Amino acid sequence: MVVDPAMADRAESLRSGGFLWVETAASPAAAVEAASGLARRLKQSVVERILSVGGGNTMDFAKLAVSMAADPLVEQVLERSDGRTGVVVLPRPLGSHIDFCAIPTTFGTGSEVNAAACYESAGGAGDATGLVPTKNLVLLDGMATSAVAYDPDFLDAPPWLTAEGLLEPAVRLLTSLVEGNSDLDYSEAQGRWLLAAAGKNLAAGRESSFRLSGPERVDAALLSAESHAGWSLRGRGPAPSSLWFLANELSMALGLRKNQASALLLGPWLDAVTAGRAVWGSRRKLEELWPLVSADVAGVGAAALLGPDYSRPPWIQFPGSGGASPAELPDLLAKNTLRRFGRGRPMKRALGHEELSEMFAAAIRAGLRESGIDPHGS
Repeated sequence: MVVDPAMADRAESLRSGGFLWVETAASPAAAVEAASGLARRLKQSVVERILSVGGGNTMDFAKLAVSMAADPLVEQVLERSDGRTGVVVLPRPLGSHIDFCAIPTTFGTGSEVNAAACYESAGGAGDATGLVPTKNLVLLDGMATSAVAYDPDFLDAPPWLTAEGLLEPAVRLLTSLVEGNSDLDYSEAQGRWLLAAAGKNLAAGRESSFRLSGPERVDAALLSAESHAGWSLRGRGPAPSSLWFLANELSMALGLRKNQASALLLGPWLDAVTAGRAVWGSRRKLEELWPLVSADVAGVGAAALLGPDYSRPPWIQFPGSGGASPAELPDLLAKNTLRRFGRGRPMKRALGHEELSEMFAAAIRAGLRESGIDPHGS
C-alpha cells in the first residue's frame, strides 16, 4: 500500500485485509528520486499488486514507481527530460507491470483512471524564464488501472477540498467542449450530459456548504472519472483544454494548488471567449453550455480559493517565480508555457505568447483583488 500521510489513520483498518504496508508517500508531490526508491523495493520484494490510498499526488507517486519497476527506461527518460519539456512520451509502451489499484480520497483529478502521472522537477531552475520548480506529465502508455474503490468514508474531505473536487470536472468539461469541437455525435452528447450533471453537483455543493453525503461524494467521484476517461473528450485532440497548461504553470509560480490557479483563470477565460477571441474557444458553444453551470461555477470557484495557502500572504510573493514582480511574471509564465507545452507539444499551436501573457496577467490581477490588494499598486 502507498498511503497519503493524511490518510494513515483512516487506512489503518486495511492492514487486517492482508495488505503489506510498503510505503507512505512523504512528499506533497511525486518526485522521480522517491518513486525510483520505491520501484527498487517493489522489484526486490516481488510485489504483484499495489494499492494507492490518497489523492492525486499519492496515485501519481504509486504509478511512477509501478512504471519504473516495469521498465528501467522510464527512469532514464524522466531524468533526461529534467523539466525542460512539460510532457514526456515514453519511446515504447510498458510491458507487463504490477497491478495498480486505488482508493481515492479526493475526486476531480481523474488520476485513478488515466494512464499518466504528474511529477515535480527542479529542472527549470536557472533557465531563461527564471521559474522554479516545474510540474511535468508523463504518459504511461500500456499501463492500466486494475480496480478502483470509491468509498464514501475515504472520500470525506474538508469543504474547501470538496469544492475543488466539484469545480475541476466542471471546468475540464466546459473548457474542453468550448475549445474543441468533436465530429463524434456521441462525444458531444455525453459531454453535454456530464456537464449538466457537474452543474447539479455544483449546486448541491453550494447548498450544503460543501458538506456532501456519502452517496453524493461517490456520485461526484464517478462523474469526475467518467469525464476524464469516457467518450466526452474523444475527437477533440490530445489536449482539448488549454487552461490545464496555464493552471499548471500558474500554480507552480504562485505556490498554489492547481485548482486554485484554475479558479483564478476561469474568469479571464470566460471574458476572452465572450469577447469573441476564437483562439480560446467558440462563443456560440459557450452561450449554449454556460446555462448548465453558470449559476454555481463562480461561487464554487471562490470557495476553492479558500483552501490552504491562498488566504495567506506568502503566495503573493510568487515563491516559484525566481523573484519576478507582478508586472514581469505574465511574460515569464508565457515563455515557460510555450517552451514546455506550446508549438504543438501538445498545447494547440494557435496560442501564442501574447494570448498567454494577457491571460496570466488577468488571472494575477484577479488573485490580487481577491486578496484585497490593489493590482495596480506597489
